[in-house]
Amino acid sequence: MDLLLIDDDEIDRTAIIRALAQSDIGFNVVEANCGRVGLDLVRQQHFDGIILDYRLPDADGLELLHSLHSSAGDATAVVMISRYEDEYLADRCIEMGAQDFLLKDEVNTRRLTRAIRLAKQRASMSRALQKTHERLRNLAEHDSLTDLLNRYGFELSLSRALALARSKNTELALILLDLDDFKGVNDTHGHQMGDRLLVEVAARLSQVVPNNSLLARIGGDEFVVVLTGNNVSDIAERLATALLQTLQPVFLVDEQPLFIGACAGIAGYGSLASDSSGLLKCADIALYRAKQRGRNQLQFYSEALDLAVRRRQHIATGLRQALELEQFRLFYQGKFNAHTGVLEGMEALLRWQHPQDGLIAPDSFLPIAEELGMMDAICEWVLQTACQQTQLWLQQLAPGRRLSIAVNLSASQNLREKLLQQVEIALLSSGLPAELLELEITENALIEKPRELAEVLEAVAAIGVTLSLDDFGTGFSSLEHVKDFPIKVLKIDKSFVAGIEQDERARRLLAALINFASGFDVLSVAEGVETEAQAQFCREHGCHLLQGYLYCKPMPPEQFMTQFLQPL
Repeated sequence: MDLLLIDDDEIDRTAIIRALAQSDIGFNVVEANCGRVGLDLVRQQHFDGIILDYRLPDADGLELLHSLHSSAGDATAVVMISRYEDEYLADRCIEMGAQDFLLKDEVNTRRLTRAIRLAKQRASMSRALQKTHERLRNLAEHDSLTDLLNRYGFELSLSRALALARSKNTELALILLDLDDFKGVNDTHGHQMGDRLLVEVAARLSQVVPNNSLLARIGGDEFVVVLTGNNVSDIAERLATALLQTLQPVFLVDEQPLFIGACAGIAGYGSLASDSSGLLKCADIALYRAKQRGRNQLQFYSEALDLAVRRRQHIATGLRQALELEQFRLFYQGKFNAHTGVLEGMEALLRWQHPQDGLIAPDSFLPIAEELGMMDAICEWVLQTACQQTQLWLQQLAPGRRLSIAVNLSASQNLREKLLQQVEIALLSSGLPAELLELEITENALIEKPRELAEVLEAVAAIGVTLSLDDFGTGFSSLEHVKDFPIKVLKIDKSFVAGIEQDERARRLLAALINFASGFDVLSVAEGVETEAQAQFCREHGCHLLQGYLYCKPMPPEQFMTQFLQPL
């Protein structure tokens, strides 16, 4: 064994070398009379063991022990020797990495040989334990499928990268990638095929991501890249674009061609995201916005987006209590006979009376309500409230006066399972005749499982309720919908009415839509009528009902009644 003996006392060194010479183990001993020389020797060559005197003229024993371990590594065993018996000192030496502690008065061939042998075994065991620990840590921090960092390993690495960016005053950016329709791959080809696709995706991403950047797989089909340095915003945008492009060519997995794109959200470390969780949250929000725009899109998280997200969270929080706290309101807009100008019905329009923000229009909160899965409850409330209000008005009007109420349905409702029951309950509880209720449905709601929905709508129509196709002309299959569903009213979208005073083509198109309704023997309603010229055009071409600001704006029930429903 190659040993290094570091001791400033020549007599002690001679005694130790003499004792080692009598051992049955062959020792090749190199001497050093101070800490500096010993440390230089360790840096120049490898030693199986080091015998280190605790007290040296140029170095503290514990500090030198730490330096020797840093240079020699765990493979070199260290035996500390001292002339003074001190249990606390012995414990500290062992804690600092020495394998044994001997008094110089006790040094003899047997004890010294035994101490070195055991120290070597302990060092070997420590090294094996360290390797096991490193393997376990590697397993804990890396994804077993792709061998990239997993979420736990990524969070550790990101925390270190953020700390380094703060200390060096450099920039940091995070790119969050989510594959498009990866669930479809699993559902169609199975999870094993999906796993092999993820391996191929990881390989492509690894070829694009710089070596000094972090790449991790933090979820089923989510990957993340972390960049640090200067001008990382520009670099992150170029890299994100390159990452999206590298995923667009076809993947061949087990000779099966698979196409898989992705979207990316980018967030930078700064005032909007000052820690790892905040940074990942911002990137996730940006990713969500990118996916809303379609496939292969990327989005930066910005202050404007931050304000929009905060606004959305504010709306979402309030929506969960709006029904319970009775904050929703119904406004009513009249529908008038195109030829006589008589009020024939109303449309119920939802508003939200927010306690802090005042009256909020539906476009600002209904999309969020759809995401929260609240539309069934909201639409049920609208249906019941509108029917009750209309029946109340009818009771106050002259006998025989008819007045219909139109209620909008949402594509997010569970129409197939709940609509018929909701309609029957609303009619029964309010006493409103079924023929005075009109349900407006958009073409988007008719697309998914049209056959099952047609059966439900037929059942609703069978009890006397009128079905109206809203925003007519803006969808892709209006003809088919009028043919396949029990539609009795077509509401021509206001976009076709708005341009007729300036555009001959718009006039022809609006006339064609009105004629189409007449040809199918259904009522036509023109929305968005704002001028007398628009009303006259619709009237001349046979439109039945007109609705718009020319006649009245949406009003709360008290104002609507005062203006249009005074008892005769």
